[in-house]
Amino acid sequence: MGDVYSGYRVIRPTVDPALHGILRAAVGHGLEGGAPWPDEPLSEDLFRHALRFAVRDRLIGVLAEAAIDGTLPLLPDQLDQLTKHHTGSQVQMLNIEQLLLRVADSFGSAGIDFRVLKGAALSHLFYADPSWRTAADLDLLIPSDRFDDAVTTAIKDLDGEQRVPEVRAGFDREFGKESMVRIGPVELDLHRTFVTGPFGLTIDLDDLFDGRTEIAIGGQRVLALSPEHQFLHACYNAALGDYPVRLGSVRDLLLCRRHLEIDLSRIIAKAEHWHGTAVVQRAAELVIEIAGRDVAGGFTELAALSVPRRQAWLLRSYLSPARSYSRPLASLAVIPGARARLRYGWAIVAPSRTYLDSRGWTKSKHFRRAVRRLLGHD
Repeated sequence: MGDVYSGYRVIRPTVDPALHGILRAAVGHGLEGGAPWPDEPLSEDLFRHALRFAVRDRLIGVLAEAAIDGTLPLLPDQLDQLTKHHTGSQVQMLNIEQLLLRVADSFGSAGIDFRVLKGAALSHLFYADPSWRTAADLDLLIPSDRFDDAVTTAIKDLDGEQRVPEVRAGFDREFGKESMVRIGPVELDLHRTFVTGPFGLTIDLDDLFDGRTEIAIGGQRVLALSPEHQFLHACYNAALGDYPVRLGSVRDLLLCRRHLEIDLSRIIAKAEHWHGTAVVQRAAELVIEIAGRDVAGGFTELAALSVPRRQAWLLRSYLSPARSYSRPLASLAVIPGARARLRYGWAIVAPSRTYLDSRGWTKSKHFRRAVRRLLGHD
């Protein structure tokens, strides 16, 4: 069975409408207007495919919640399988939260501010039980001027390992989205901005640390983004974070809309300020098409936004299997200043030997791979 969700908006028709219905029910579970779950237990084949998609799209916790509250009927063996997957995900969530507390102590001592992103934050903000939201990594937003310090602290003080080095020295601090540091069983993703590519480069990063939301984890308080920025981050993550779209990101955005007190006019104004109207509009379209118009309260207005032609062009760089190369090319159009564009372009065209070695590439292989991807041959 091929992927159910792929393409610019949704999503070609699925081979099995029943699987499509289960995934839609999971995205809108517990929300007014959400699609119903099946009345009878799933066939073994259908359950197996649903479980596979739930793992990929971070919906295991939703299936577990629906099974526990009785809205998803399962056979005993199916419940056992789901329980094993969910238990494994919760072991990882405990690892993530333990690391978060260690990072908070270490970064606090170094005077490094941060905001908790994605699963580690959302599980405590929007779920009656944090176990219903799963995650694989710990994601933190770091101020650009302390980004290098944060990476160094994670490596030296927390015994981290940076498995993929910078493309060139200073690139991550000036242009990058994140740096990934492995610490024990958890990958720590230190973010400078929300997304890779042109739309990550036009966000006003200083704005992101103006507000905050407190979260209590393990008796310690850590900070997440302000409600307005949480909603915008959910839009960017749903619209641009994964291709094809990760269904868990769509559910995150729906829960943000349900739980956060936000003024849509301020969201629209902020998106315009960031030159990200296309991102918010695409996120709203995805919510409506995946979850259904009945559950997508408040997104109709955002889906109707007029998108500037230039932003529509930039958006296409994210909606391609070659996005790892098309996004850097599109980024050159938004980087201000000839010298900065030259630094960026040189790093992309001629990465450092250390970076190439970490990928197992030569310079010629890197170039040939980029050409093949951009031509659609891979």
